[in-house]
Amino acid sequence: MLLAALNQGDEAALRQIFDRYYHALLGNVYRIIPDEDTCQDLVQEVFVELWRKRAELDIHTSLQAYLRRAAVNRALNHLKSQRKVQLQDNDDWTVSPDTSQADIRQLEKQESLEAALHRAIDLLPEKCRLVFSLSRFEQMSHREIAAQLDISVKTIENQITKAMKLLREVMLRSRDLSPVVIWLLNYWWGHRG
Repeated sequence: MLLAALNQGDEAALRQIFDRYYHALLGNVYRIIPDEDTCQDLVQEVFVELWRKRAELDIHTSLQAYLRRAAVNRALNHLKSQRKVQLQDNDDWTVSPDTSQADIRQLEKQESLEAALHRAIDLLPEKCRLVFSLSRFEQMSHREIAAQLDISVKTIENQITKAMKLLREVMLRSRDLSPVVIWLLNYWWGHRG
Protein backbone atom coordinates (compact mmCIF):
# COMPACT_ATOMS: atom_id res chain seq x y z
CA MET A 1 0.00 0.00 0.00
CA LEU A 2 1.51 3.30 -1.10
CA LEU A 3 0.08 5.29 1.80
CA ALA A 4 1.54 2.92 4.39
CA ALA A 5 4.94 3.13 2.71
CA LEU A 6 4.68 6.92 2.56
CA ASN A 7 3.77 7.04 6.28
CA GLN A 8 7.02 5.16 6.96
CA GLY A 9 9.06 7.74 5.03
CA ASP A 10 9.56 5.73 1.83
CA GLU A 11 10.68 8.22 -0.83
CA ALA A 12 10.00 5.70 -3.61
CA ALA A 13 6.33 5.69 -2.54
CA LEU A 14 6.24 9.49 -2.83
CA ARG A 15 7.75 9.20 -6.33
CA GLN A 16 5.08 6.68 -7.36
CA ILE A 17 2.30 8.88 -5.99
CA PHE A 18 3.78 11.88 -7.78
CA ASP A 19 4.04 10.00 -11.09
CA ARG A 20 0.49 8.68 -10.77
CA TYR A 21 -1.32 11.92 -9.85
CA TYR A 22 0.81 14.90 -10.94
CA HIS A 23 -0.69 15.45 -14.39
CA ALA A 24 -4.29 15.02 -13.22
CA LEU A 25 -3.72 17.57 -10.45
CA LEU A 26 -2.19 19.99 -12.95
CA GLY A 27 -5.42 19.73 -14.96
CA ASN A 28 -7.55 20.37 -11.86
CA VAL A 29 -5.56 23.47 -10.94
CA TYR A 30 -5.32 24.74 -14.52
CA ARG A 31 -9.14 24.93 -14.69
CA ILE A 32 -8.96 27.44 -11.83
CA ILE A 33 -5.72 29.25 -12.69
CA PRO A 34 -4.91 28.98 -16.41
CA ASP A 35 -1.21 29.71 -15.93
CA GLU A 36 1.12 26.75 -16.44
CA ASP A 37 3.99 27.95 -14.22
CA THR A 38 1.70 28.81 -11.33
CA CYS A 39 -0.08 25.46 -11.67
CA GLN A 40 3.20 23.57 -11.56
CA ASP A 41 4.31 25.49 -8.46
CA LEU A 42 1.02 24.90 -6.65
CA VAL A 43 0.88 21.18 -7.47
CA GLN A 44 4.49 20.70 -6.40
CA GLU A 45 3.61 22.42 -3.11
CA VAL A 46 0.84 19.84 -2.62
CA PHE A 47 3.40 17.02 -2.86
CA VAL A 48 5.87 18.82 -0.58
CA GLU A 49 3.08 19.18 2.00
CA LEU A 50 2.10 15.53 1.54
CA TRP A 51 5.67 14.50 2.34
CA ARG A 52 5.91 16.91 5.26
CA LYS A 53 2.70 15.55 6.84
CA ARG A 54 3.29 11.91 5.84
CA ALA A 55 3.42 10.56 9.42
CA GLU A 56 0.12 12.17 10.46
CA LEU A 57 -1.97 11.53 7.33
CA ASP A 58 -5.47 10.25 8.02
CA ILE A 59 -7.22 9.82 4.67
CA HIS A 60 -10.75 8.41 4.78
CA THR A 61 -11.73 8.47 1.10
CA SER A 62 -8.96 7.93 -1.41
CA LEU A 63 -5.52 9.37 -1.99
CA GLN A 64 -6.67 10.72 -5.36
CA ALA A 65 -9.62 12.59 -3.81
CA TYR A 66 -7.43 13.88 -0.98
CA LEU A 67 -4.78 15.22 -3.37
CA ARG A 68 -7.37 16.77 -5.70
CA ARG A 69 -8.98 18.59 -2.80
CA ALA A 70 -5.59 19.79 -1.53
CA ALA A 71 -4.66 21.09 -5.00
CA VAL A 72 -7.99 22.87 -5.54
CA ASN A 73 -7.82 24.44 -2.07
CA ARG A 74 -4.29 25.63 -2.75
CA ALA A 75 -5.43 27.17 -6.06
CA LEU A 76 -8.36 28.95 -4.39
CA ASN A 77 -6.11 30.27 -1.62
CA HIS A 78 -3.68 31.51 -4.26
CA LEU A 79 -6.49 33.39 -6.03
CA LYS A 80 -7.60 34.97 -2.75
CA SER A 81 -4.08 36.07 -1.87
CA GLN A 82 -3.59 37.55 -5.36
CA ARG A 83 -6.83 39.49 -4.96
CA LYS A 84 -5.63 40.94 -1.64
CA VAL A 85 -2.32 42.01 -3.20
CA GLN A 86 -4.19 43.77 -6.03
CA LEU A 87 -6.35 45.67 -3.54
CA GLN A 88 -3.31 46.75 -1.50
CA ASP A 89 -1.48 47.91 -4.62
CA ASN A 90 -4.43 50.02 -5.75
CA ASP A 91 -3.52 53.59 -4.70
CA ASP A 92 -6.93 55.23 -4.98
CA TRP A 93 -8.80 52.20 -3.52
CA THR A 94 -11.30 52.07 -6.36
CA VAL A 95 -12.08 48.53 -7.25
CA SER A 96 -12.89 47.80 -10.85
CA PRO A 97 -15.58 45.23 -11.58
CA ASP A 98 -14.02 41.81 -11.41
CA THR A 99 -15.77 38.91 -13.04
CA SER A 100 -13.31 36.53 -11.40
CA GLN A 101 -14.99 37.24 -8.03
CA ALA A 102 -18.15 35.52 -9.26
CA ASP A 103 -16.01 32.63 -10.50
CA ILE A 104 -14.29 32.40 -7.12
CA ARG A 105 -17.66 32.41 -5.29
CA GLN A 106 -18.92 29.66 -7.59
CA LEU A 107 -15.78 27.58 -7.00
CA GLU A 108 -16.08 28.11 -3.23
CA LYS A 109 -19.71 26.96 -3.34
CA GLN A 110 -18.74 23.93 -5.38
CA GLU A 111 -15.95 23.14 -2.89
CA SER A 112 -18.41 23.51 -0.01
CA LEU A 113 -20.78 21.04 -1.66
CA GLU A 114 -17.93 18.69 -2.41
CA ALA A 115 -16.88 18.91 1.24
CA ALA A 116 -20.47 18.05 2.26
CA LEU A 117 -20.35 15.04 -0.03
CA HIS A 118 -17.03 13.90 1.47
CA ARG A 119 -18.42 14.36 4.99
CA ALA A 120 -21.36 12.18 3.96
CA ILE A 121 -18.93 9.57 2.60
CA ASP A 122 -17.06 9.67 5.92
CA LEU A 123 -20.33 8.75 7.70
CA LEU A 124 -20.65 5.49 5.75
CA PRO A 125 -19.87 2.25 7.58
CA GLU A 126 -16.18 1.37 7.15
CA LYS A 127 -16.54 -1.50 4.65
CA CYS A 128 -19.15 0.43 2.68
CA ARG A 129 -16.91 3.54 2.56
CA LEU A 130 -13.89 1.52 1.44
CA VAL A 131 -15.77 -0.24 -1.37
CA PHE A 132 -17.40 3.01 -2.51
CA SER A 133 -14.07 4.89 -2.51
CA LEU A 134 -12.28 2.18 -4.49
CA SER A 135 -15.11 2.15 -7.01
CA ARG A 136 -15.74 5.87 -7.42
CA PHE A 137 -12.38 7.49 -6.70
CA GLU A 138 -9.92 4.83 -7.79
CA GLN A 139 -12.16 3.73 -10.73
CA MET A 140 -11.72 0.06 -9.86
CA SER A 141 -14.21 -2.43 -11.28
CA HIS A 142 -16.36 -4.58 -9.00
CA ARG A 143 -14.24 -7.60 -9.94
CA GLU A 144 -10.98 -5.77 -9.08
CA ILE A 145 -12.35 -4.64 -5.72
CA ALA A 146 -13.62 -8.14 -4.94
CA ALA A 147 -10.17 -9.57 -5.71
CA GLN A 148 -8.37 -6.94 -3.63
CA LEU A 149 -10.66 -7.30 -0.60
CA ASP A 150 -11.17 -11.06 -1.02
CA ILE A 151 -14.98 -10.82 -1.04
CA SER A 152 -17.60 -11.65 -3.66
CA VAL A 153 -18.66 -9.37 -6.52
CA LYS A 154 -22.23 -9.64 -5.17
CA THR A 155 -21.05 -8.23 -1.82
CA ILE A 156 -19.38 -5.33 -3.68
CA GLU A 157 -22.62 -4.61 -5.53
CA ASN A 158 -24.59 -4.68 -2.28
CA GLN A 159 -22.12 -2.34 -0.54
CA ILE A 160 -22.18 0.18 -3.40
CA THR A 161 -26.00 0.09 -3.52
CA LYS A 162 -26.06 0.67 0.25
CA ALA A 163 -23.53 3.52 -0.04
CA MET A 164 -25.47 5.24 -2.82
CA LYS A 165 -28.73 4.99 -0.89
CA LEU A 166 -27.19 6.46 2.26
CA LEU A 167 -25.38 9.22 0.34
CA ARG A 168 -28.50 10.22 -1.55
CA GLU A 169 -30.46 10.44 1.72
CA VAL A 170 -27.79 12.60 3.39
CA MET A 171 -27.17 14.86 0.40
CA LEU A 172 -30.83 15.38 -0.48
CA ARG A 173 -31.32 16.81 3.01
CA SER A 174 -28.62 19.42 2.33
CA ARG A 175 -30.04 22.93 1.94
CA ASP A 176 -27.35 23.97 -0.53
CA LEU A 177 -27.58 20.95 -2.77
CA SER A 178 -26.93 22.06 -6.31
CA PRO A 179 -28.17 20.43 -9.52
CA VAL A 180 -24.55 19.48 -10.20
CA VAL A 181 -24.33 17.38 -7.02
CA ILE A 182 -27.72 15.80 -7.73
CA TRP A 183 -26.51 14.98 -11.24
CA LEU A 184 -23.28 13.53 -9.83
CA LEU A 185 -25.17 11.29 -7.40
CA ASN A 186 -27.52 10.16 -10.16
CA TYR A 187 -24.54 9.51 -12.44
CA TRP A 188 -22.88 7.39 -9.76
CA TRP A 189 -26.18 5.62 -9.11
CA GLY A 190 -26.56 4.81 -12.80
CA HIS A 191 -22.94 3.67 -13.33
CA ARG A 192 -22.46 1.04 -10.67
CA GLY A 193 -20.53 -1.44 -12.81
